Amino acid sequence: MKPERWGLSRYVAATVLRSPQNSLGLLLLGVLALVLAPMLAPIPSIGATGEPLLRLGQAEFIFSDSSEPPSDSAAWRRQILPDNWLVSRPGVWGYGWYRLHIVLPVEPDKLYAAYVPLLQTFGALYVNGVHVGQTGPFERTSRTEQPPPPFVPGAPPVLLGHPPQLFSIRHDLLHAGPNTVHLRLWVKSGTRGALSGMTIGPEPLVRAVYERRVWVSVTGPQMIVVFSAGFGLFILLMWLRRRHETMYGYAALTALAFALFVAGRFVIAEPPIPFPYWGVLVWAGLEAYIVLMCLFALRYGGWRWPRLERWLWAYLVASPFLDYASFVGFGGWVTQQWWLMTFVLTIVYVAVFWTLAWQRRTLETLGLAIAGSIKLVISANERLLSYPIDLPRYQPFAYVPMFIMIGWILIDRFVRSLNDTEKLNAELEQRVAEKHAELARNYQRMQMMERQQAIVEERSRIMRDMHDGIGAQLISALSLVEHGELSAMEVAAALRECLDDLRLTIDSLEPTENDLLPVMGNLRYRLDGRLRKQGIELDWQVSEVPGLPCLTPQNVLHILRILQEAFTNIVKHAHATSIRVETGLDAAGEHVYICVRDNGTGFCGERTGRGIASMRHRAKVIGGRLDIQPSAAGTTLNLLLPVS
Repeated sequence: MKPERWGLSRYVAATVLRSPQNSLGLLLLGVLALVLAPMLAPIPSIGATGEPLLRLGQAEFIFSDSSEPPSDSAAWRRQILPDNWLVSRPGVWGYGWYRLHIVLPVEPDKLYAAYVPLLQTFGALYVNGVHVGQTGPFERTSRTEQPPPPFVPGAPPVLLGHPPQLFSIRHDLLHAGPNTVHLRLWVKSGTRGALSGMTIGPEPLVRAVYERRVWVSVTGPQMIVVFSAGFGLFILLMWLRRRHETMYGYAALTALAFALFVAGRFVIAEPPIPFPYWGVLVWAGLEAYIVLMCLFALRYGGWRWPRLERWLWAYLVASPFLDYASFVGFGGWVTQQWWLMTFVLTIVYVAVFWTLAWQRRTLETLGLAIAGSIKLVISANERLLSYPIDLPRYQPFAYVPMFIMIGWILIDRFVRSLNDTEKLNAELEQRVAEKHAELARNYQRMQMMERQQAIVEERSRIMRDMHDGIGAQLISALSLVEHGELSAMEVAAALRECLDDLRLTIDSLEPTENDLLPVMGNLRYRLDGRLRKQGIELDWQVSEVPGLPCLTPQNVLHILRILQEAFTNIVKHAHATSIRVETGLDAAGEHVYICVRDNGTGFCGERTGRGIASMRHRAKVIGGRLDIQPSAAGTTLNLLLPVS
């Protein structure tokens, strides 16, 4: 959907409703709204209670190492709050006292509280000379005006990690009329001292204001650090599996660098390493975030500008050294204003996003452009303009919309890839099903063709066997009858041979299931009566043998013709009185043998008549072997059939 005009309301609605991924983006934006809601919630009504909160913006100040509030006769000087020591007394650290005055119309009868949004480094509160609370330990040290300066005018601000403070005040410490509040402030060497204005009033009302500030200054940044670090590690793992997707790598490193910056500047109150090194590390996190965001924007747009990318990497390498020089006051105007380059680069990637939004005109690119603009405006307001130091810092939250959009983009791409994969799998399954059905149809056609081919071949075989067997015998007998060369008995014998041959053909068609016994049983049934009429005794020693895969109808006919020829030769030529038929398995277990042995006269020498030659040929066609062993005591015929 690429409209020629934005038509923004209709376009956004249509784009959001077009796919569930966009709905997921709205869900992420809802999470953002949930995070920001406590900051934007209205403060509970104050005027309705009749006890308004007292907001103190003026005080008196004095340098003093005293552990008790200085006397009224001390050299107090008027001080406007908030008091930023970096401006009012640069390069100074140690102890100072603030004195504030409040006037109560009536004596309180319930718990009061004092709320201080910003107090750096540590402080102790006294009400009418009584100590009511302390934020941290004090050191035994004197004020000095010549520390190693960690902050100099123009250097980038770093230390904002101290949380807001709430001091509970017993109602008996206050009285109607004037009351004096003292605050002892200790500024640690190497840090910036600061004190904001103070709010005093009934404890429930003050706590409501305090808790809102805690959410903005402490809880919110902590959640953002955890979210950014977790998000960065998750995307980093994705990038490690898909390293050709450099956009994922830049997004992961951007989130981790941002987590380092927010943790160092807004969360960690006590740095683990001394200044100025801590300041260099924290500021390097911001610079790394901005450089990596520029690279992410270029990769997201599909742009590769080698010169700009080399310049960005050079800037990232050089920045820590220039930041260090800025913190220690070395290098003059260039190093002191170097931190402004972060705004220049922010403008660069925001401009890239707006260019992509104009070119592509999608909700995704528009969201990135708006998120980048939000970050730019908030950061410029807090760091370039005269933004009071005691107001909440929304800079950590300024980056959240950008990470919401990046997460939306990556999740959207993942969901679309998953949908494409599922669609491809469905198409493949459909194609496989179609091919399977086509193969099944082809297989059925092939089976039908094979059956038809088998029928044709079987018909051809039967016709060939009948033509070569019974047909030839009938033609020969008919010719002899027509010439008057056969007697009635000879004609009957010829016809009987024709019938025997026909029976063999019919017997070969019986299903055998690779079993030799039915074949031999049919043969015995055909021959037993005829042999008895000839006065020949049949010794039948046929036993069960292994199945023979070679027992096809054609091979069965070959076996029957071999055995029929053997019996015919015995009857006609051997003058035998006994025939022994035996089956079994040879010693090697490779062949089943059929042994036919008679007690006739036998024959001498090698017989090479057409009958024996035909028998050997048929045995060879089967895959077996025919052995004939003649002797004076009779002839033994062995037909060997392969088991496999």
